[in-house]
Amino acid sequence: MTVEESIEIACPPAVVWQFVADPMNDPRWCPKVKRVEPSGPTTWTVAHKPVPWRPAIELELRQVELDEPNRLLIREEDEVSVFEVEYRLEPTDAGTHFTQISEIEWKRLPRLLHGVFERGVHRDLRVQLRRLRDELAGRS
Repeated sequence: MTVEESIEIACPPAVVWQFVADPMNDPRWCPKVKRVEPSGPTTWTVAHKPVPWRPAIELELRQVELDEPNRLLIREEDEVSVFEVEYRLEPTDAGTHFTQISEIEWKRLPRLLHGVFERGVHRDLRVQLRRLRDELAGRS
């Protein structure tokens, strides 16, 4: 399953890159991320709460490919899913066109629930990108 969302951010790609390329900033713009701890040079352990009313679970986040300040590819894996997440940053007259593309593989989710979870991921991603835009507002 592929989920894609974009947003315009009123600051240059280098500023957006500096913020999103550091997973330690994720709790500031990703509402479901509760804690991030480094676990290696390009890996982090993330406590996130993907489902309301359930306890937080841990995932491994690994930066796979970096093309500063244009593209970042990360892999997030927990007991339920694998997300291959790509951030694309394109300069615009107003700042940065930021796109997030997530390729999702469900490990233990019944097929019957895929559509429900896909809609939830779309909703969560839209919220996340608005928080990113708001977090970076006024930076240049």
